[in-house]
Amino acid sequence: MSKGFLPLTARQKAAFWEAHRAACVNQELSTREEREAYRKLVMREECGKLHLAQLSRTADYDRVMARFAKDAGDWQEASRFAVADEARQAALIRICLAQVMQLKGCPAGSVAGAEYLAGIVEQARIPCGRDVRDSSFWQDVAPGSLLALFQILDTHRRRMLRHLASDAPLGFDAGAVYALKESGDGVVIKWEPGAYAELNQSIHVNVKGGRI
Repeated sequence: MSKGFLPLTARQKAAFWEAHRAACVNQELSTREEREAYRKLVMREECGKLHLAQLSRTADYDRVMARFAKDAGDWQEASRFAVADEARQAALIRICLAQVMQLKGCPAGSVAGAEYLAGIVEQARIPCGRDVRDSSFWQDVAPGSLLALFQILDTHRRRMLRHLASDAPLGFDAGAVYALKESGDGVVIKWEPGAYAELNQSIHVNVKGGRI
């Protein structure tokens, strides 16, 4: 398993088997062999995996549950799981944008901060800009571009962090808040829920018309 892999929780496993049962009933799969073959088919087609222990509790779970719901004829549930992974990726993008702004030393809602973020995002040819009313930063991301954009932003964040503090951990941490030292010779990494929430309010990520 890759570093950071999180298996399904007990509650997710229970929901998995219930969704699997409903899908089997709707498709009239009555024998144990048919149900097992169907389960493995779904896991292979949706995630490229065959064993329950290999499924992550995030993207893998959402994809499999969306497929089960679709095969069970529950389109509302299928839609809910289908967008869950997109919402999660958009939230990570928003956090990474906030961290980049912190490393740049720009206060929340600043014109300079919004323009700096726009300069990075525009390289990925993604629509973005600054709201002239409050200088908040916004961007419109197609679902298929979410992962690539996060990778671009995370690479930029790592580059900035490496330049500012060579001994700082470079891995992405959704709870990290970066504060520049007054001397300018490095950064302090800390967790400040209040500052984090304030900064994120000036950043908006739109996916399919929904704001994250």
